[in-house]
Amino acid sequence: MMKRAMGRDGQLVGLSRDEVGELEQCIRQSIVETVNPDLGTDPEVFPHRAFARWVSKATRKFPVEIFTLNYDMLFEHALEEERIAVFDGFVGSSRPYFHAETLTQSGFMPGMMWTRLWKMHGSVNWSRATVRGSQRIVRGPVSEKGELIFPSFEKYDESRQQPYSAFTSRLRTFLEEDDALLVVLGYSFSDEHVNEVIYGALEASTRTHVYALQFDAIDGACALLKRAGQCRNLVVASPNCGAIGGVVGPWSKDAEMLAAQGVVDAGADGARSLRLGDFARFCTFLESMSER
Repeated sequence: MMKRAMGRDGQLVGLSRDEVGELEQCIRQSIVETVNPDLGTDPEVFPHRAFARWVSKATRKFPVEIFTLNYDMLFEHALEEERIAVFDGFVGSSRPYFHAETLTQSGFMPGMMWTRLWKMHGSVNWSRATVRGSQRIVRGPVSEKGELIFPSFEKYDESRQQPYSAFTSRLRTFLEEDDALLVVLGYSFSDEHVNEVIYGALEASTRTHVYALQFDAIDGACALLKRAGQCRNLVVASPNCGAIGGVVGPWSKDAEMLAAQGVVDAGADGARSLRLGDFARFCTFLESMSER
């Protein structure tokens, strides 16, 4: 990543090519250590487990599809703990490898009861392997050499490679389905590549809907709210304001809003703060719905 940004003198901010390589490896190792906690010490109740329980109970006509930009394995861990069958585009037993056709041809994909997990920026347990002269993406033990797309100015071009182009195509296909609904959490809409797919689908069909649940308060003049003001099928919900049906504004202070226990906080001034963009609160909300 950084090596390709080096100048003609073979240096980058005073670092040689070898030093840049060592720095890249250190960054990669730090990312893997940070996003790969000891899953054996996780509490019995944590957000991903709550989400998995909702998946197991939800009545549906189509498979649940999870598109994540995260490198960690928390979804895999939670879904397996709840004994939910998961398909991630890899096939094989001794050394599972990525099989792009499984994302494009329905006959390859498991049935409705399998949850589909698409890791659009890679995973800490993926790596590249050479098999009979050709490269594959394989799934195995967590490694500091995990196959990851890092935030960088080159990410757009890198993501056209397999398997990332296949996951992007899958997201586009998903959004093109009749009455498609995509609920977005933990994403700030700062990735040009992902935005292109989401916004393109919203513009192409008014029957496609996206609910963007934001963790942080957002400015009324931000690009996401402006887009939602022009696109009625994009719903935005941040702590301080939102956009529904093209109408942008702050949340009301009425009793009905306050009654949404667990997802709404009340300030001393009576202002309401919608916390659905907090993944933990969102999962609690899902569980409360399935208990009704």
